[in-house]
Amino acid sequence: MRHYENLVIVKPTLTEEEIKGQLAAIDDIITANGGEIVARDEMGIRKLAYPINKNERGFFYVVYYTMEPANIAEVERRFRINEELLRFVTMKYDSKREVKAWTEMVEKTKRPAKTEEKTEEAAS
Repeated sequence: MRHYENLVIVKPTLTEEEIKGQLAAIDDIITANGGEIVARDEMGIRKLAYPINKNERGFFYVVYYTMEPANIAEVERRFRINEELLRFVTMKYDSKREVKAWTEMVEKTKRPAKTEEKTEEAAS
């Protein structure tokens, strides 16, 4: 099992429910091909560096997962045929140093959710 990260940009013209559906579809594509999702980061709508298909903004979503290398081609193929995705990039982490960096990013992604939960509990 190798470590991967996908940054996906979803069209901003979709409703909030449709965006959630696309994010669920992305997760389903990964898990259906034998991937194990470790962390997710919904970064929200952000301005793009340049327009893509006349879109100035996009909904950014990052997924950290482990998967067999043979299945990546199918995941990327499914992302390519999804017309609601503006762009995606898959990053592979191979060496010990890269895997350590991947692990740190996963932990960093998980931390803010835990601190938000604690502040909500404290407010109650």
